[in-house]
Amino acid sequence: MIDLALVMSSYGVKVLLKLSRCVDEVVRGLTDTFARRYIPSFKVDSASKNLHYDAEVVWEVTDRGFDVAEVSLGVRDLFRVRSPPPMPYINESPYFFLLQVLSRQYLKKGYLMLTDSVSIYSKGRAYLLLGYPHTGKSTILAIALAKGYTPLTTENTIVSVGDDGVEIIGGTDVLVFDPRVREVYGIDMPAEQRTRHGYGVIDLSCRRSMEKARVSAIYLLYCSYSSVGVSKSRVVGRKAVKTLWHFATSVIRGGDYYEPYPLNLSDRDLDVRLKELVNQVARRYRSSFFEIFGSHIEVFKEITGGST
Repeated sequence: MIDLALVMSSYGVKVLLKLSRCVDEVVRGLTDTFARRYIPSFKVDSASKNLHYDAEVVWEVTDRGFDVAEVSLGVRDLFRVRSPPPMPYINESPYFFLLQVLSRQYLKKGYLMLTDSVSIYSKGRAYLLLGYPHTGKSTILAIALAKGYTPLTTENTIVSVGDDGVEIIGGTDVLVFDPRVREVYGIDMPAEQRTRHGYGVIDLSCRRSMEKARVSAIYLLYCSYSSVGVSKSRVVGRKAVKTLWHFATSVIRGGDYYEPYPLNLSDRDLDVRLKELVNQVARRYRSSFFEIFGSHIEVFKEITGGST
């Protein structure tokens, strides 16, 4: 029995959520700051009649576990799940499942969602920063914010790809950063909240630019607090495609783990589309795609050409 239907809207994508019960608890979990750390900017509203939507999630709210009981992929995707309401640190799987559902819909609309990515903007130039976990993305973003740069995305960046380059459409807007940025680099970054592990949290939804931005350069980060200096090298050819493929496919194909195990929500047609978009990015940025190593502050200076 369906109690109420909600719609989750994000960058032109609409996912219908049909809930059996606990509607308020589900809404509360989805509107928590935790959800916005991972899911690109979205809204949750009551669903109207005759709503056009891209995917449907029939959600049987249960008392334990998370299970995807049925998946039907097509023009309009259907998922049947059993799970308690989403809750930070207690029941996180629904957040990452919904992120996967959205990633498939973004791609069907022609967008790439790049995991483990942030982006910044200043004086007409945007920089897309990729990095495996704990390689410096959030610390670089914190430094950029303190230096007056505009944060565009804090994770899971959505981009469109054209002949004239990559345009940042949006992404997440909650920054989670290591407080060592203050003691090591003297960057004063007051936290609005703290995570369970002591990381600072800042809601940037009111600070970021809402305009689309063209990417001037792409960087793959390798930073640490123990590093000194900076060095970089160009990423080209197969290595560029292989690197971009990882960041473009990790979520949709189930590389980003959640309990009990992630799905693979890509298919042959979407894989072909992914390949075309990734190759287009690699060709367009063959002279402006770099891997960069060193201390966060020196890497920031090298990327932006500025001083600290």
